[in-house]
Amino acid sequence: MKYINFHTHTAPESPDAEIAIVSCVAPEPLQKCPEGVWFSYGIHPWYIHGQDIHALLDKVKNIAANPKVIAIGEAGLDKIKGPALGLQKKIFCQQVDISEDIKKPLIIHSVKANSEILNLHKKTTPSQPWVIHGFSGHPQEMEQFVKQGFYLSFGPKILYRQNYKVAESLEKIPEKNLFLETDHTNKSISGLYIRGAEIRNTTVEKLGSSIEENFNRLFRFE
Repeated sequence: MKYINFHTHTAPESPDAEIAIVSCVAPEPLQKCPEGVWFSYGIHPWYIHGQDIHALLDKVKNIAANPKVIAIGEAGLDKIKGPALGLQKKIFCQQVDISEDIKKPLIIHSVKANSEILNLHKKTTPSQPWVIHGFSGHPQEMEQFVKQGFYLSFGPKILYRQNYKVAESLEKIPEKNLFLETDHTNKSISGLYIRGAEIRNTTVEKLGSSIEENFNRLFRFE
């Protein structure tokens, strides 16, 4: 079994044991990574200030054509850090358009903006799947996302016992909507699989099989 790290910012140390999606932020070039490593590419809401937005969007369109880039993002909305929410929404929707045009899923950064993301999903009715990375919401939020067909990727917060709401969300989410990720941390994806299996009262192997099926379905690798 290979672990699947749905969202990280560094290439895996052991690519033979791990499949990873490395997130690259426009206008950075794609990292040089070994086989088995994929990329997402997009405009992160934190890094909009002082940028030529049209140039960034052109960069995303061009790099998104690379077959190693399997998703757009992380795009998103952040009410704590970044420019005015109206500008964030505009750039987010432009990346939705790119996702739709090139037919690749959208990976989403959402900080205190889950209701806005849900509303934009209803408004735009995308044909491409949307994935919330680093989901840390309570079960009611999880159920809202699942009802609208989202995938949710859970990060290192599941490792800490005090984060009982996100653990409950992970416990209850349907297996067909689930991913795990290390994000921008030094935590191991194997450790997240162990903890995820414990929370869901299953084995690492069964959890891994479900995540592999989701990965293949999402990116049409079947």
